[in-house]
Amino acid sequence: MEPILSYFLPAFFVTLSTMIVFWFWGKIRNNYAVIDVGWGLVILFILFTYYFVKNHFELEWGSLVFVLLVTLWGLRLSIFLFLTRILPGHAEDKRYNSFRKDYGEKVHSKFFTNVFLFQGLLALILTAPFLVVFLSPSSNYPILGIAGILLFFIGEIGETVADQQLSSFIKNPKNKGEVCKLGLWKFSRHPNYFFEWMIWLGLSIYAAQYHWLGILPAIFMYILLVHVTGVPFAEKFSLLSKGDKFREYQRTTNSFFPWFPRK
Repeated sequence: MEPILSYFLPAFFVTLSTMIVFWFWGKIRNNYAVIDVGWGLVILFILFTYYFVKNHFELEWGSLVFVLLVTLWGLRLSIFLFLTRILPGHAEDKRYNSFRKDYGEKVHSKFFTNVFLFQGLLALILTAPFLVVFLSPSSNYPILGIAGILLFFIGEIGETVADQQLSSFIKNPKNKGEVCKLGLWKFSRHPNYFFEWMIWLGLSIYAAQYHWLGILPAIFMYILLVHVTGVPFAEKFSLLSKGDKFREYQRTTNSFFPWFPRK
């Protein structure tokens, strides 16, 4: 128990500090979508903390490769979301604008507890199984590490392409009120979420070379994306803004796993 606490307690304080900073930033900018930028960074900071607790400034290749993969994921995601949701000229995301209306006079305190602290706690829970990368003395199945890296990069490339295709579609004024069916969006209503999950599947398989518990984050992330935060919120707001056009898209196109459109 003591070794686990020596990792978890510093990670807890790093997470709390990060969420407080991002909450203040969101309050000052009057745009709480900054939490989306903070999500990737706080997970990155947690794993940096785990690596430092284990190795300090010494190199340990197994955990270093893992942290570098998470760094690539976290920086790409956070930079993309900063450019598309936070820079001047971008209104607050519809999800958070909806929360703002629901929270009323306690908007700032409720955002802090219900959104920022909650996501910080979620990040700690989600990354906890990854401790096996740092606690295990050696890899049991190196082939899983190679497979995990390959899946990770497929996911990174796929999500980057999906994000760029959607951004290009949205920037065209002619597409207002229309449904994006370009490229990957022809085969899945949420290819960005699918490839995000593939990234986490790759990370989890990499971690599983040390212990089977490493696979759990991929399961947690699938549940979150498909049943809790990702797909349900996106579908709700797409139906409100696009109506029957999106209903037809739902009829012909898989929600998550890419496949050929139905007739």
